[in-house]
This record gives sequence, structure tokens and C-alpha cells, in this order.
Amino acid sequence: MLHLLHKKISNIEKTYSLIRKLSCIDGPNVDASVFDRVMHNAETLPPLGKEYWWFLFFSPHGEKPMQFVLLIFRKHGRKVRFNDKEMVLRDLKENTFQAATAGWIYDGDKLSDLGDTNAVTEVDSQRKTIVSAISGRKMMLKGSFPNYRLNVDNIIDVDIGELNGIAHKDAHGVFIPPFGVGWVDIFLEAQGFVLGKRFMGIAHLQKVVGVTAFGSFHWGRIVFQRGFSISFFCLKAGRDSKRYFRSYLNFQDSKNSVIIEFDDPKLQIQKKSDGKQWIVEGYDDDKNVRIVLESYAKKCYTIKGGGSQVYIHYAVVAEEFHLKTESEVISLDDLGRGVGTFEDAYGSPI
Repeated sequence: MLHLLHKKISNIEKTYSLIRKLSCIDGPNVDASVFDRVMHNAETLPPLGKEYWWFLFFSPHGEKPMQFVLLIFRKHGRKVRFNDKEMVLRDLKENTFQAATAGWIYDGDKLSDLGDTNAVTEVDSQRKTIVSAISGRKMMLKGSFPNYRLNVDNIIDVDIGELNGIAHKDAHGVFIPPFGVGWVDIFLEAQGFVLGKRFMGIAHLQKVVGVTAFGSFHWGRIVFQRGFSISFFCLKAGRDSKRYFRSYLNFQDSKNSVIIEFDDPKLQIQKKSDGKQWIVEGYDDDKNVRIVLESYAKKCYTIKGGGSQVYIHYAVVAEEFHLKTESEVISLDDLGRGVGTFEDAYGSPI
């Protein structure tokens, strides 16, 4: 028993070490080996510990572009209510556990809910696979950076590969012991079939590990037709708070291999009164940006247990874009059509 306790303490220390490492990277300078290490492992979670695997895909084509999202979620504790369904969370053996899985597909006309499942999930770092299930369908992500394949029985089958551009992977984190959260992102191209329809678009694979209470934040990434993209994030004091503890904002120009990074950006994000548009504004000493995002589909997830959390995903297109630096002004006319995902999340620690 003492041996097992020492092993668990050692593994929890490794979880904290990982979060510290990701918070120190805090940008695109992340090795592929780090991404593989994070994506293909299940961490030992202390109290308040949580893990998420997010797989987000969107196509730039069509009036209302196709998007789909898959989620694998686990946390410290034996049970959780996920979308009002009680689910059991147990470690079965090393890197095999019970988790909550969920997903949705917007096919250009309507949103299809893939359901919520209490699924046995196995993460194999040797075979580079993540195997789970959703509503009776086997779900598997196989591969390592930068080549993957995602399959959900006969409804999703896509190959994922390197994206022509820059900074297609990054790592971020916030570490204030004993609390912290770290995450890795990778942005790649994807093609295959979804619900029997041809899919060509962008894949966003994300893994998050944290030791923290549920909280409030906004996150978004928009990709434009002519090889540009913008990403932003802010951690908030509360759902309606304008106080942001942590934020980042960067614009990527793949054509010229340039990243416009905002230093300690001052962000303000608000929903318009119609409920369908979000306005994102930010600035630092010598740059400012304004984006208006129009939502055409949304899906909400709720988690209760050790606090509560609500995630609302919006499929969005950019209606307005204006970026000004000391040397240039960039508008939507320069970038082409922009499509992506915006997330509005809010939570309570109790």
C-alpha cells in the first residue's frame, strides 16, 4: 500500500510538472514530442484535477460551413452529472478509464447531436491511439504529430495532415501553485467523409489538463480563406465579469510567415443584444483589433460535480475584421472569408 501511495504522489508531481512546463512554453515554440506526450497520456489527477480532449473540425466551404466537435472528459472523483446524466468516472488500469464523451455535427443545414456516453476510454502512448465510444459507436484517433486519422464508425472518417502555414502547434498554461491549467493545440488540414458527405477543412486537436475549480473564459479561433488566422483566449473572474486574469491574442500571416503577437492584450468580449453576434476587441501599446462574429449554430454542455461548468460552442463566420499596427491596416477584404469556433464558458467552484 505504501508503495502504491508513493507511486501516486510521484505521478501527481508529474502532472504538476507538465502544467508548469506548458505554462513556461506559452506559445508556438513547442516540440512535436511534447505534443505527443500530452495528447497520448492520461494524467494522474489530484483533487480538482480535470482532463479534456477536444477534436474540432470546420470547413471553409458553403454559406453555413460544416463543423463537428468531439469531446472526451474526465475529472478527479467517482461521479459527475454530464448534461444531466449521471456518469461514473473510474480508473480501470493505467491509461484506461471511464469518461464522459459527447459530440455534434453541423452538416450545413442542421445540427445533429451525437449524444452523451459514459465510455471506457484507452489512451495508448506506444500505439499512439485514443480509443473510446460515443452512442454505441467506436471512436478512435490514431497517429502522432503531424499525421492522424479520426474515425467514428460509419459517420466520421477523416485523414489529418500538415497545414501549410506557420505556428500550427502551440502550448499555453497558467500555473499558480497549487492550481494550474495547461493545454496544447495543433491546427492541421483534414479531408474525408462526414455523414456521407465529402469534408475538406481545418482540424483543431486540443488537450487540456488542469488542477483548478471550474471557471469562466472565452476562446476562439478564426481561419480566413487567404491563409490568415487569429486566435484569442481570456480567463475571467465570472460569467459577466469584465475582469480578465489571463489573455492572449495573436494573428498569423501564413503568406509572409509573420505572427503579429499582442503583448499582454487588453481584451473585451461581449455578446450583442440579438444573441447571435459576438464582438471581440483588443489592444496593446501599438496594435488594436476588432472582430464581429456571426453565429449560425450552437451546442451547450453542462457538467456538475465538484462545482459546475457550462460550455457553449458557437459555429461562427467573421462579419467584420479590422487590425491596425504601426505599419499596416488589415481588413476583411484583405483576408477573405473567415470561419471558426467561438466558446463561451462559465462555471462555479461549488
